[in-house]
Amino acid sequence: ILRAIAGLWNSGEGAIYRPDLSKMLFLPQKPYMILGTLRSQLIYPHDILDVSDIQLNEALAKVNLTDLAEQSGGFDIEKDWEEVLSLGEQQRLAFARVLINQPRYVILDEATSALDLKNEANLYNYLLNTNTTFVSVGHRTSLIKYHRLVLEIKEGQQWKLQEAEDVKE
Repeated sequence: ILRAIAGLWNSGEGAIYRPDLSKMLFLPQKPYMILGTLRSQLIYPHDILDVSDIQLNEALAKVNLTDLAEQSGGFDIEKDWEEVLSLGEQQRLAFARVLINQPRYVILDEATSALDLKNEANLYNYLLNTNTTFVSVGHRTSLIKYHRLVLEIKEGQQWKLQEAEDVKE
């Protein structure tokens, strides 16, 4: 469902009403790591974005990747980031993209599954303090407290929408 909302899947039947894709960012469980520089990783999906090194460092610090630029040789060194970074680091870098790009809407598909609960809390708390509307899919009950509504999809095309505060963890 989330991939269809994000415009990544176009097959199937029915209608989806969503904001313009240019206002959305999709964070999958396995983030897309483009070939290129650390700067290009952070400003993705844009090719050019007027962001200073200070702003990039601030975003990395917020996602607990404080020394990444320094350890990697700077923002303009090209690397195979999928090979350099662990899955947890890739997920945190993807969250830095949210902080830098400031999309109006974010879709998170198991986007913190490789993180410990402290890092997950840190990232969701930053997200809660932005003007970004977000939708998450996850299996961890720890995610419930960061949401207002919970949609539970059950077998046999059954579903249940409820207030997050009414969901038992």
